[in-house]
Amino acid sequence: MAGKFSRKKQEPGASWVLGAVLIALLLAAITLGALWVLRASKAVDASDNAFSQTPAEPSDAQENTMQQPQMTESAAEPQPEPDALPAEPELEPEPESARVTLMALGDNLIHNTVYWSAELPDGGYDFTPFYAAIAPVVSQYDIACINQETILVGDPALYANYPNFGSPTQVADALAKTGFSVVTGATNHCFDKGETGILDTCRYWRDHYPDITTLGIHDSEEDAKTLRVIEKNGIRIAMLNYTYGLNGGAPGKAWMVDRFVTFDAVKADLARAKEASDFVIVFAHWGEEDTFQPNDYEKTWAQILADGGADLIIGGHPHVVQPARVLMAEDGREVPVFYSLGNFLSHQAQAQNMLGGMASVTICKDETGAYVEHYELLPTVNLITKNPDTGWYHYVPMLLSDYTPELAATHHIAGCSVEAMQTLFDQIVSGTAGT
Repeated sequence: MAGKFSRKKQEPGASWVLGAVLIALLLAAITLGALWVLRASKAVDASDNAFSQTPAEPSDAQENTMQQPQMTESAAEPQPEPDALPAEPELEPEPESARVTLMALGDNLIHNTVYWSAELPDGGYDFTPFYAAIAPVVSQYDIACINQETILVGDPALYANYPNFGSPTQVADALAKTGFSVVTGATNHCFDKGETGILDTCRYWRDHYPDITTLGIHDSEEDAKTLRVIEKNGIRIAMLNYTYGLNGGAPGKAWMVDRFVTFDAVKADLARAKEASDFVIVFAHWGEEDTFQPNDYEKTWAQILADGGADLIIGGHPHVVQPARVLMAEDGREVPVFYSLGNFLSHQAQAQNMLGGMASVTICKDETGAYVEHYELLPTVNLITKNPDTGWYHYVPMLLSDYTPELAATHHIAGCSVEAMQTLFDQIVSGTAGT
């Protein structure tokens, strides 16, 4: 599912160039004709003077004077070459456009089987192998984003599965090594461990990976007021992240999690983001779980975001893929919306939850401003295999284009053939899934 937009300046037409050449030829002809008339006129004047004033006897001085060559004004001037034409006017070159490529993936949902399977024999965890198949794809983009569905905690006693997730901080190490540069954290599970989870997650990212941009959760009021703007290839991109709600109750410090609370509050954020950047992205955690089409909540908020200044909207939470669509903002901008990218990595047990989506976007900036030049929704699949000797699992989420029948035959979850995954994706995009 792809789309393309273009606002490039129009090239001059061939008729305009031909007209300019004809005008230049006409001006040249007029100039040469005028010079010829001037020379002829002066020649006639000189001839009249020579024959109408005939002295009886020229003096010696007159003889000497008449023997000198006579230089007229027209003769002293350099003469234009007969075939010389004025140079054609040079057209100003079109300014070069700046571009940024961006990719985004769905929920990184760390169930207990995921972190048990990542545990090392001597203690600790290594999740990096789970992202090996997607790492080459990540490296192809200027900006790579992923949604960290579960909160990270430092105390192993807080590690937990659904419904109150707590994940090892080593998940962050794996995402950083894979090459992700933006991590969204405003999800319905981000307050599952209360303030401790928010503080642990924010501080781990800041202390270990300060160059990675984290969104949606904050460990201080000052951080909550800090607008995230990434400058890449000459384009300033502001990013916002909101969740529809929290499973663990609302924090006493409301600034700890960015939420869709009121239209006016979000519009104020968008106005500030728009003023500080060339392009605004909103990551939205919304929708109804296991539904393939956006609900009214998503559609309403998506239009509010577009009208408020968002240039790109990327959603998640339903744990299944929903289609990408284009909204028309009230100022006439076309705003792509990826309603849900589904799961990226998880241990949910249904085939529909193994299918995910990757947003692939090219952002362009030229003399008209910054806009989405190209967007595409690509399918991903989460391959889960089981080690018969240990009983633990291996997770290899990848693009569906890299998924082969041989790999599909090893999938732990039934119904995940290449054909089944592609068919479901096509039905979602066309709006016929689940009907």
